[in-house]
Amino acid sequence: MGTDRFPDVCALLREVIEHYQYVAEEKKITVTADFTGPCEASMDPTRMRQVFANLLDNAIKYTDGGGSVTVEARRESSNLVVKFRDTGMGIPAEEQPKIWDRLYRGDKSRSQRGLGLGLSLVKAIVHAHSGRVEVASEPGRGSEFTVTVPAENGGTR
Repeated sequence: MGTDRFPDVCALLREVIEHYQYVAEEKKITVTADFTGPCEASMDPTRMRQVFANLLDNAIKYTDGGGSVTVEARRESSNLVVKFRDTGMGIPAEEQPKIWDRLYRGDKSRSQRGLGLGLSLVKAIVHAHSGRVEVASEPGRGSEFTVTVPAENGGTR
């Protein structure tokens, strides 16, 4: 995987948010960006754009009209942490470990478009960047997906 220095991940996140703004507005979902401090990381911007786009697309897709999605980015020690928090349907605890499996589609997501490949690719790309991705979710209360990658030195393998 090629490593390009993308000095401002927040700019990359703004591009992704702008790309999905129309879809969010159609569903009357508010998307808020909350970026703190330097947003620098050594990464492949094309691949990480896929990660961010998939997570934002899912957040909007599984949030009912009138809900909200917040995208946060901040530096924590030597890592860049990006969170996608929504007020959507949430994911049952027993399904959370399975969502990362290729082709897995939870019962409530079967009516939504998609192939069931997104989160398995997200996990693979983030791991290739020496990072991790985690979910915290509660049915009826929404989900929070957290991507943590090395900020500057460490980049992709």
